Amino acid sequence: MTTQKNAYVDVNQVIVTSEGKIILAKRIKGIVGGGKWHLPEGRVQFKETFETTLKRVAFTKTNLKVELFYPSLKESLVGIYDDPERDPREHAVSIAFLCKIVDGETKPRAKVEAVNSFSEAETKNLEIAFDHRKTVEDAFSMLKNKCSAMKSVLWKSCTDRRSRRCLYVVCQIF
Repeated sequence: MTTQKNAYVDVNQVIVTSEGKIILAKRIKGIVGGGKWHLPEGRVQFKETFETTLKRVAFTKTNLKVELFYPSLKESLVGIYDDPERDPREHAVSIAFLCKIVDGETKPRAKVEAVNSFSEAETKNLEIAFDHRKTVEDAFSMLKNKCSAMKSVLWKSCTDRRSRRCLYVVCQIF
């Protein structure tokens, strides 16, 4: 067995639907966290940006094409999760970003048996893998706070119709 010398960097996609729900994927049985729901997550590859990783992993696991929810990584950042025990397989630091769907229909793909969207209340009763429950809670809290504090500013930053519709619905919910 090889000893891990450095932490790996993963990104989590907190994909927000136009109904204000979050997309979760159910891991296939027989792997760590199998049978539990999780945020689409994947390793940042060598010379790959966070944004490229977000898009690649979201499509690989959910069949969805996504982009950042807000115009920048900083605005879309949900949090950084660095507990060395968060993943029983290895030490991986996870950086989570809010994303929005730009195309595609949900379809389970790599190591995923199901993909579904859940409201904040619906996530309370789910078995969620790793430390993703904390990330989901942080994401819903972020959406609530940003919507109540910055509706007019955010509205101006959403330049396309789909983004404005998503933001409008999400802010109505929160």
